[in-house]
Amino acid sequence: MDKGKSTVAPADRSSMDVTGLSADEIQLRLQGHVGELPRQFGTLATISLAFTITNSWIGISAVFVTPLFAGAGPAIFWGILVAAVACSFINAGLAELASAFPSSGGQYHFAFMVAPPRYRAPIAFIAGWLSVVAWWMTAASACIYCAQICVNLASFFNPEYVWTQWQVYLVYVALTCLAVAIFVLLPTLMPKTEIVFFAASLVGFLVFCIAVLAASKTKQSGRTVFVEWVNLTGWNDGIAFFLGVGSCMYVFLATDAATHIAEEMPNPSRNVPRAIGMTMVIGASTSLVWAVAFLFSTNDLDEVAGSYLPILTVFYQALHNQGGAAFLAVWLLVVYYGATISCFLTAGRLTWAFARDNGLPFSRFFAKVHPTLQVPVNASLLTMVFCILYGLIYIGSTTAFNSFISLSILGLNITYAIPQAIVLVRGRANVLPARPFNLGPLLGPFCNLFSVVWTLFYTVLFSFPVFLPVTAQNMNYVSVVLVGVSLITLALWWGGKRKTFTGPSIQIDGLEVLSAAATGSLATGPSQAGVLATSKEEASAAA
Repeated sequence: MDKGKSTVAPADRSSMDVTGLSADEIQLRLQGHVGELPRQFGTLATISLAFTITNSWIGISAVFVTPLFAGAGPAIFWGILVAAVACSFINAGLAELASAFPSSGGQYHFAFMVAPPRYRAPIAFIAGWLSVVAWWMTAASACIYCAQICVNLASFFNPEYVWTQWQVYLVYVALTCLAVAIFVLLPTLMPKTEIVFFAASLVGFLVFCIAVLAASKTKQSGRTVFVEWVNLTGWNDGIAFFLGVGSCMYVFLATDAATHIAEEMPNPSRNVPRAIGMTMVIGASTSLVWAVAFLFSTNDLDEVAGSYLPILTVFYQALHNQGGAAFLAVWLLVVYYGATISCFLTAGRLTWAFARDNGLPFSRFFAKVHPTLQVPVNASLLTMVFCILYGLIYIGSTTAFNSFISLSILGLNITYAIPQAIVLVRGRANVLPARPFNLGPLLGPFCNLFSVVWTLFYTVLFSFPVFLPVTAQNMNYVSVVLVGVSLITLALWWGGKRKTFTGPSIQIDGLEVLSAAATGSLATGPSQAGVLATSKEEASAAA
């Protein structure tokens, strides 16, 4: 059989009127969806959203304590570098899939498009639930850190004030509600708002680096920052280092954000990969430079590691001025809260997209788009309610809450790896259409294989506690939560979703032609026969 000829029976093209539709909308409809959200995110706004969520340099400000315990300065610097390289390969594979199948569904949609027909629905359902839960937890992690900054600033100026976990939770609830209200009630302002937060982050990066380096009276030695290894975890140095790298992966968390607004931008096949790539480049460079700056500017790493808000201690040690340290902390809070708003926006879009394909209970309700605001209000409110309820865990145990947050790192990387694993097994030439961003015959398989192996490695490693010996205070609950999410997903599937979740209705003949035309490769674009044939009988009939 001719490899270049589709074995799928041609779709009924008459069922879709494409008169007056843009190429982006036609591509979306051929993937089984109708555009319901305005395409208001331009290239700069998309890059701004993607970077604002990831915000690597402030991300390391929140999580550098774990690599600090794992190996001090060298674990932070080299951990960021290793995490940046690893995440670059993983995200390259993700960007290629986003170029081939742009959709707000992101990873679960990619998995559906490349999986064998028989297993397409269950694989997409599992990937969808894992992706939604991981994004909900990502939003919660960003918001709880903002709440911690608020209460620690209060105690910074009033040492007699000792905050409690329930007070942190109340601030967290207020910030959660405000974040959702902003993007739900002011949707048309979000693209410009993302650009403003992007600019605030980049300017803040420059101000922070210059301020701490110029103001610090003493500097750590280069040996302390790059060479002198101090491992306090109880693990051997090798495991401790990779545990530190795992925390540094948080710095590049949620790079898939741009995929979930693919239906709100022009030419997503080109712009989504561009946003992912720029996010990694800017994130890696800013996080490494900022880490070096604050490591050289501290004078007591032990005090930093033992404080409630380590980055505030870093500011104070460098500036030797309470007002200056508070100013930087407030700036950090503003930028981090911008990331929080973007996280809730993206999580709401993903939840809506999954409900649109009937992946959630009461999907019809959560798949509605507000007719006036043109925002998936119900799905966004579901995200808010989950995060408010989930935050109650923080009152009982910060350790359990933080362990659950680790699932956001692991969960998202698993969803990045699932479709790439399928592409490897089924053959890239058989399952990927012509696309603007093509990794090619050598780099493509390497990125896909690396993503799978790296994710499998960290699926095991993230189940390890950071410190030995294991106590009730440092217990790791990631494996428990992962099993729990898996059981809930299976219960929903066998409880009825296996009969109602079928994924999008695809018109593959038009999608192949449109994908090839977009890259100017009508004659060479690979067939999607093995991907999208709805049954063996259909394939045989068409052949």
